[in-house]
Amino acid sequence: AGGAQGGQQQQAGQYQYYEEQPAPRGELSMGKSNVDKMVIGAGAVAALAGGYYGVNFYKSRQAALVNEFALSMMLYWGDEAASKATVKEYKGRIGPIINGFHKKDMFKEYAVMLAADKPLSITSLKDFEANTKLLGMSAGAVSKVLIQAGKELVPTPDPKDPWERQGNRPSVLGKLMWLTERVFPNPTTLAALRSRFPKSYGAEVIDVLQQTLTEQAYKDILNDNGGPENGLQPGFLELGYSQQEAEECVARLVEENRIAAEEAARIQAEKDEEERILNIRKKAWSKNDPNKKKEDEPESKDDEPAPEEREEGAHEYECTKCGFTLFVAKGREFKFYGDDFKCQGCGAGKEDFKDNSLE
Repeated sequence: AGGAQGGQQQQAGQYQYYEEQPAPRGELSMGKSNVDKMVIGAGAVAALAGGYYGVNFYKSRQAALVNEFALSMMLYWGDEAASKATVKEYKGRIGPIINGFHKKDMFKEYAVMLAADKPLSITSLKDFEANTKLLGMSAGAVSKVLIQAGKELVPTPDPKDPWERQGNRPSVLGKLMWLTERVFPNPTTLAALRSRFPKSYGAEVIDVLQQTLTEQAYKDILNDNGGPENGLQPGFLELGYSQQEAEECVARLVEENRIAAEEAARIQAEKDEEERILNIRKKAWSKNDPNKKKEDEPESKDDEPAPEEREEGAHEYECTKCGFTLFVAKGREFKFYGDDFKCQGCGAGKEDFKDNSLE
C-alpha cells in the first residue's frame, strides 16, 4: 500500500503548474501576489501625480479667471448694467467649489484693482458699494477680505531690507482704506488696515495722506466744473468733507492757483528779458564780426546801431580795444557784466570798456 501511494504522488507531481514549480537556481523568482501589489502601487502613484497636477491646473485656471474678472470690472467702471452682467458671467465661468462661488477671491481682486487703477471719486465709491452687493458679500465677509487684502498689500510693515520695502504697496493700501472708510466704515476693519502701514509712517502721516486723498478727489470735482474759482460744488459730503472743510479747500486752492499764476508770469518775464538781451548781443556781435567787413573799410552809418536797439535805462558798454559793444539792461549788470568779464572780441578786461549811455 505504501508503494502504491508513493507512485500516485510521483505521477501527480508530473502535472504541477509551471508557477508552482521551484525557480531554477540563479533566476529571479516573483510571486503573483507581488506583481499585483506593484501594479496597484504604480496605479496609485499615477493617480496621485495626476491629482496633484490636476489640482494645480485648476487653481491656476481659477486665479486667471479671477484676475480677468477684475480687469473686466475696471473696463466697465461706473456702468452698473455692464458690471451686473460681468459678475453673472464670471460666476458661471469660474464655477462652484465646496463653499460656493469664488466670490471672496473675486471681491478681493476687484477691490485692490479699483484702489490701484481708478481715481478716488464719487464714481469709485458708488461702484465699490454696488459691486459688493452684486457679489453677495456680507458685512463680515467684506471685513475679513479687506483685512486680508491689507496684509497682502503691505506684507512687511517694518521692512529691514530693500527687497522688503519693494514688496510693500502702501499707496494702494491708503486708497483702499479711503474707499473702505466711506463705504464700509467698520472700526475693526479700518484699524486693521491702518496697522498695515509701514511703521515709519506714524499716525499723523497716515492722517495727512488720507486728507490729501480727499482734497485731490474734491479738487477733481472742482476742476470738472471750471476750477475752484467757480466756488463750492456739490459732492463734498460723499467724499467725507463737511461744508466748512470744503469751503476751506476751495479758498486754499484759489490761493494756490494765484501764487502759481504769479510765479509762471515771473518766469515768463525773465525768459522774455533774457531773449531780448540775447537779441541785442547778437546784433552787437554781428556789427563787430571782422569776417563781415574789411579792416580798411570805413564804417558806414548803416553799421551804427539804431537808437531803438538800446532801450531807455540800458547800458552800452564798448570795448576801447576792438570796438565790441555789449548792451545790458539796467539792474542786470551783475549777471552780464560782472567783475570777471572779458571782451568776446579781443579778451580785454572790464577796465578797457566805457559806458556810452553816460555820454
